[in-house]
Amino acid sequence: MVREKIVASHDSQPHSRRKEVAEANVERRGNSPPSRHLYSYRTYGLRIGSQLELPELPESLPCAQPDVVIEAGEVEDSLDGATFRNNWLEMGDERCQINIKGIARYQVTNGQKILIDRRVSRDEQAVAAPGDIRLFLLGGALGALLHQRQWLPLHISALKTTSGVWAFTGDSGAGKSTLGAWLHHTLGWPLVTDDVAIIKPDENLPYLHPGPPRVKLWKDALAVLGIQMDGLVRDLTRADKYHLMLKEGFQDTAHPLASLVILERGKEGETATLERIKGVEAFKGIMSSLYRPEMAEAFNSNKRLMQDVASLSAQIYVYRFRRPWALEGFERGLAPLLTEIEACSRGRALA
Repeated sequence: MVREKIVASHDSQPHSRRKEVAEANVERRGNSPPSRHLYSYRTYGLRIGSQLELPELPESLPCAQPDVVIEAGEVEDSLDGATFRNNWLEMGDERCQINIKGIARYQVTNGQKILIDRRVSRDEQAVAAPGDIRLFLLGGALGALLHQRQWLPLHISALKTTSGVWAFTGDSGAGKSTLGAWLHHTLGWPLVTDDVAIIKPDENLPYLHPGPPRVKLWKDALAVLGIQMDGLVRDLTRADKYHLMLKEGFQDTAHPLASLVILERGKEGETATLERIKGVEAFKGIMSSLYRPEMAEAFNSNKRLMQDVASLSAQIYVYRFRRPWALEGFERGLAPLLTEIEACSRGRALA
């Protein structure tokens, strides 16, 4: 009976009010409206002004004109004029839209602005947690913005070693986060990043600008490192992976990238090997480390992208490190890598 009364009363209401009621019946906002105040943060060498609080990022002094503005508002269900579409991503004309069911819609424009629509369908059973909304904001949405600026976002784990900054990359599950966390916890080398960091091709040196200070580790890796899971954030897409915030252990400033190591999976019992690669192999290794390569192709010309990657491959050492993925005997398998890092600190890198 109540539902019939609401429907019947629509005709007696002004058009604008009927529209508001209809929209309210279709969608509900997952959080209270944000403050118009802009919180100030920094990441990837960018000054960010955000209507949303972002506790994962280092705070910075307010500035009149931040490099990036993050606002809450309304985003259409689909990106008009998109030239690329899949089930969650749309891109075209210096714009990108990320649609995460049950979480939010993110529209990224010109490498300068991210608009977040936190309305979700009424058939969703749970309201999206603020942390989940930030997870996709600091991941795919911010990654799209970096590509729109025609920078090189690298999907890596990186540390400041005794011979400069070394980065590790590889296929999903290659162990780059586990390796980075082990080197950080065991040797005390500061973490630079554990997810995405960027190279700005226009800089004279290949400075690596770190992103949000977080580490993502599998459950078994946490056990090996002796890290308790209590209070950790579970990854939304992988049940046995957890997010750690390690602001005190991260480097917040940019440092030149010295080496990139491509991790490969060896067979059980295989001896770990490290070799330096050059030329086309090094170029392909860097290309494979790009974060969201489909975004690189959408927002950068093929010619410029190849030139930027080729330039980077000529400025750094690139290695292939092959080892078994088992956590048993993990430390023994790192011997070739640690030997080369020490050799580079003395100016004796592999030929």
